[in-house]
Amino acid sequence: MLRDASGRLVLTRGWKIFHICMAVVLVTAIVLLSVFLGLSKSEENKWMTRSENNYESAYYTLTDSLLNIENNLSKLRITRSDLLVNEMLIDIAMNSQTAVSNLTILSYSGYDMASVVKYYNQVGDYSKYLAHKITSGLELNDDDYKTLGQLYDITYKIGKKLNSVKDSLMSGNKIATGMKELNDYFVDIATSLQDGSIVYPSLIYDGAFSDSLEDREAKALTGEDVKSDSQNENIKKILCDYNVKSITYMGESDNGFVSYMYKVVLDDNSQVSLQLAKKGGTLVMWDKEFHSQEPKLSMEEGVELAEQYMKKLGYTDMKGVYACVTNSVLYVNMCFVKDDIIYYPDMVKIKVSLDDGKILGFEGLNYIYNHTQRQIESPEMTEGQIRNMDFGGLEIKSVRLALIPMDNGKETLTYEVYGTIEGFAFYVFIDAKSGNAVKVMQIIDSDEGELLM
Repeated sequence: MLRDASGRLVLTRGWKIFHICMAVVLVTAIVLLSVFLGLSKSEENKWMTRSENNYESAYYTLTDSLLNIENNLSKLRITRSDLLVNEMLIDIAMNSQTAVSNLTILSYSGYDMASVVKYYNQVGDYSKYLAHKITSGLELNDDDYKTLGQLYDITYKIGKKLNSVKDSLMSGNKIATGMKELNDYFVDIATSLQDGSIVYPSLIYDGAFSDSLEDREAKALTGEDVKSDSQNENIKKILCDYNVKSITYMGESDNGFVSYMYKVVLDDNSQVSLQLAKKGGTLVMWDKEFHSQEPKLSMEEGVELAEQYMKKLGYTDMKGVYACVTNSVLYVNMCFVKDDIIYYPDMVKIKVSLDDGKILGFEGLNYIYNHTQRQIESPEMTEGQIRNMDFGGLEIKSVRLALIPMDNGKETLTYEVYGTIEGFAFYVFIDAKSGNAVKVMQIIDSDEGELLM
C-alpha cells in the first residue's frame, strides 16, 4: 500500500481492489438498466440478488476484519513480547487490507469513503512499519505504543458505529436497501477522522505520489462527447491482447466527469470491467479477472510490456518509475517524463501478468486529472549541490528532477534523492529553487517492490 506525505488516499498494496466499485452495480442503477437494456423482471431480480449477495458478503467480512483489528490493538496495549507483538501487527495489516477491499464494495457513487479507506490503509501501513522495525532488531518505543493506543480508540468507535446499524439493516430489510443509512454512518465517521489528531509516518508501498488527485478538474480530457453505443472498436483496441466476445453498456458513472461503464466478455468467458470518459472516449480504467499462475517473465520484461502497451494506446513519453510483484502480477506506475523531469502527478497504473505477459488492467485517473502543458522554470540548484547536502548518513543511490504535488494543491519542481540508511530506503525531495527539503518518504517492505532508476 502507498501513501504520500500529504496522506492522500491510497488503495491497498498493488491496488488489489483495483476499483471493485466498477464491478458492483448500484441498486438504483439496476432499475435504470431495465430501461437501458430492456431487462425482464426476472433478469432485474437476478441483478438485485447479485448485488445483495455482494453487499451482504462484504458487510460481514468487514465486520469480522474490524473486530480482529480492534482485538489485536486492544491486546497491544498490554503486550510487550516482541514475538507476540509482531504476530499481532502482521494480523492487523492483513485485516486492514481486507477491510479496505470490503469498504470499497460497500461505498457507492455519491458517498465519499476516502477518509475511512485512508484510515484503514494507515492502520495497515503503520502496523507493517512497526513489524518491520521489530524484525530489523529495533524495539518499539513509548510513542509507538501511544499511537497504537490512539488507533485502538478510533477503531473501537468505528466498530460501535458499524454495529449500531446492524439491527436496522438486518431486521427484515436487505442490506442493499439499507446501504444509504450505512454510508451515512461512514460519512459521519470520516468527518470525525479529519481532525488530524493522529500523526502517521509517511510510508510508501507502491511508489511516490501514486494517488495525487488534488485537483478534481479533468485537465487531460479533450474532444467531443461520444455516444455510449459507438465505442466497440475503441474497446477492442484497448483490449488488444484478447478476443472480445461481447460488450454490454452498464450505465454512467461520475468521477467529477461523466464516464461510461461496460462489461466485456472475452472468448474464454472471462470478464472485464471497463470505463471510458464521455468526453473524447478516453480510457479511464479497466480490470480483468485473473487467477494467479507461476511467473515466467522477469520484472524488467513486464515493465517493457507495460511501456509498449502505453504506446499502443497513444501515450508518449511515459516511463515506468516503480514496480512491484504480488502473486505473479506486476504492478507498474508509469509517469510522464519530459526533458528528464518525472511528472509524478501525471501517472498511469498498469497490471501485467508475469505468466503470459498479457495486460490485466489500467487506471488513468491521475493522468486524466493532472496532465496538461506546463511551463517549468529551470532549477536554480544543481545536482552537484544536492549531492553535497547533508542527509544524515543517507547513502545516495540516485538524484533526478521530479515535479511533485504539494499539500496546498500546487506543484513544485524538486530533486528526488533516493537512498538507503541502515537497511531503510527513503525519498527526500529538495526544492530545486530554494534547496529546502519539502517532503520525506520511506519505503516499507522494499523487498517486494523495486524502484526503477
